Amino acid sequence: MKVELVGHVKSVVGKNMLELKIDGHMTIIEVLKILPKELKDILLEDGKLRPGFLVLLNGSDVRSLSKGLETLVLDGDTLTIIPVIHGG
Repeated sequence: MKVELVGHVKSVVGKNMLELKIDGHMTIIEVLKILPKELKDILLEDGKLRPGFLVLLNGSDVRSLSKGLETLVLDGDTLTIIPVIHGG
């Protein structure tokens, strides 16, 4: 599967795309937990996605999926991680 990185998250690993091999059934949150440590450290806190990040599965916001981060992914899927910038 592909993991696309947008904004400052791509500078964390020096790439805008990662290729991961998914064996069997994995959920989105499980995929996030196997990302490189430096990326995982900014995305996750206590095993949960930190606020401030938009995660898309094949272009759909995972929050709109019935199982959210527990949605199963397939090897051919694309996960996109976008930092959300808030201003005031």
